[in-house]
Amino acid sequence: MQSFYLTKNQHGYFSVRFPDPVTGVLSSAKSTHTKNRQKATLIANDWLCNGVPAGTSCERVLNNPEHPVDLEKFVNRLSDSEIGKLYELISKRMNNCIPLPAASSITTSPAPSSKKTPEVYKPILLIDALTNFWDFENSEYVKKRIARGYDIKQRNCKEKLGIVKRYWATYFDSTRTVQSLTARELDEFLLYLRMEKGLSADTVNKTMTAGNMPFEFLIKEGLIDSNPLASVERFKVTSKKRGIPTESEMIKLMALDWDWTDSVYKLAFKVAALFGLRAGEISGLQVCDVDINADLLYIRHSWNDVDKLKDTKNGDDRTIPIEHGVAVELLNNARRNPDYSDTSFIFWSPKVNGQPIWPSSFEDDFYMAMRKIGISEEQRKERNIVFHSLRHYCATQIAQRASLDIAMKILGHRTEEMTRLYSEHETQVKLNNAKEVLSQGWKILTA
Repeated sequence: MQSFYLTKNQHGYFSVRFPDPVTGVLSSAKSTHTKNRQKATLIANDWLCNGVPAGTSCERVLNNPEHPVDLEKFVNRLSDSEIGKLYELISKRMNNCIPLPAASSITTSPAPSSKKTPEVYKPILLIDALTNFWDFENSEYVKKRIARGYDIKQRNCKEKLGIVKRYWATYFDSTRTVQSLTARELDEFLLYLRMEKGLSADTVNKTMTAGNMPFEFLIKEGLIDSNPLASVERFKVTSKKRGIPTESEMIKLMALDWDWTDSVYKLAFKVAALFGLRAGEISGLQVCDVDINADLLYIRHSWNDVDKLKDTKNGDDRTIPIEHGVAVELLNNARRNPDYSDTSFIFWSPKVNGQPIWPSSFEDDFYMAMRKIGISEEQRKERNIVFHSLRHYCATQIAQRASLDIAMKILGHRTEEMTRLYSEHETQVKLNNAKEVLSQGWKILTA
């Protein structure tokens, strides 16, 4: 058990908490009134040796020898062997004037529960625990999940590990233990990130997840008895609604002469807008995924710069019909690859052998195309239009012409709610229909 624990409050000042030498219960936090860790450590050591200044909550723990401790409750939790050890310690303290009882004279208590009590858990360093959990190569959690057949994304682990290093490790001392954390302290930590650091609600929630998952894993492994984040409330995320280009803008983009890399990026634009593929799914397309005889496209993989070729976002394959002309374009582009084969990529990279064009490249060229048709970068950002908006556009078009189950099949959604979310945008077809309805009503009223 440490002599004291230092933590930052939401304003950056260090506070100190002292554990009760018997129960281990931490005292209330007492501010050191400094933002300098070294100075705070010196102050805490001084209080430890000379007592906390009078009138503070910590004083009850350090200065009052009569501080009430529920000894009966403490003793009732001891096993027979622990009782024997306690006799030895007390006898030693009393200069061996208390004779040790015979083993048979110690009343046998009921068999201890298989679940450990908090007092016997081995202290677990907080930052080490979080770092080890998200270290993809060495994480016990990752190894066990993969062994059970689950797909663990290395990209997600890398993101969470970065969050641990940027936020958890810069706020909490390296000597802090998981067991010493309190819900109130964690709430102050997250509020500090939101209010003082100015992080978005989504980023703060990801920071919570970076701690919550390791804590739940430690409980499952029997290393701690409770999750200190369990009662901490997440932040409400108000995401800006995704914008999509209008139909007239889409016509201009389709007619535009995309003169980069032999129109490869315009082909990616077509696949996203007409068939609703995600950028990573476009990068992951291979020659064997195009059936030119049946005009079918098989969506089996997705690509990202960390995990490389992986399963699709939700792990489900899907098959969608494709225009014959687009299927021919896809295979013609693939045949330009010097290493063309059944498993070579449709959108192959001319720079890195054996890899596709990265998804971010499609986005860059899409933005360039939008500027060419007169949509500035400022306007695009204000309307929140990104490459993924093309998938929303496709969903909107499908929703006007097909049933919900067909739309779900094409887009690869598991829930109707997700498909409806994608198809909420107004289209010219919808507006024309509404215009016709209003026009008919006006004719009736004015006849």
